[in-house]
Amino acid sequence: MMATIGLWLAMPEPLVVEAAGRTRPDWVGLDLQHGGWDLTTAFRAIQLLDALGVPAVVRVSEQDLALMPRLLDHGASGVIVAMASSTALVEEAVRRARYQPEGIRSYGGQRYGMREAPAAASEIRPEVYPMIEDRRGVEDIAAITRVKGIAGLHIGPVDLGLGLGVGRDDPRYGDVLRTILAAGHAARLPVTMHAVKPEEAGKWIEMGFDELVLIADIELLRNAFTAGVTQLRSR
Repeated sequence: MMATIGLWLAMPEPLVVEAAGRTRPDWVGLDLQHGGWDLTTAFRAIQLLDALGVPAVVRVSEQDLALMPRLLDHGASGVIVAMASSTALVEEAVRRARYQPEGIRSYGGQRYGMREAPAAASEIRPEVYPMIEDRRGVEDIAAITRVKGIAGLHIGPVDLGLGLGVGRDDPRYGDVLRTILAAGHAARLPVTMHAVKPEEAGKWIEMGFDELVLIADIELLRNAFTAGVTQLRSR
């Protein structure tokens, strides 16, 4: 099975959003945790991606779970919950993404009635992805995968290494990745690796990851500028 591909955007620029959407990725991530987005720019990006037929997935921090319903109302296909270290946090995120009686999300229409919606609001089930990034998340991984309503797991590779206290080249780091993969696949959940350089993709696919997220737009742009300037100066 071919891994799906997500693009990751930190810059709240419509032209960047359009350029990403027109490459036809499987989805585009908007990073409200570390990127330059606010609600207004995120709403506009979601609308643009919706018009291009590309799902938008938004990453939020634990402190911003209250923003989830508004992002979903405006058309986000799902939410990635950063630093998902406990089942309680993941369960709270799912509740905020579901209408009554399963959740606590208030009904505000699907972009005020401008997006097609099922006849029954209970059928609207946006995707919720816990992001495993610390030791506690790894220790609780089996319980997290049993939370009803999650759509998969994401891995934050840098924070995970910091939380474990090991480098990403350390064999113990690879062992932890395999532990997360095994837990996700045992629960029939896809597992996504973030911050992937194109040349690393083969390694992650071989390890068993189901989805890959290309490094952020600003990193790609910086790398391209650096390569161009270095090449010119070398001449």
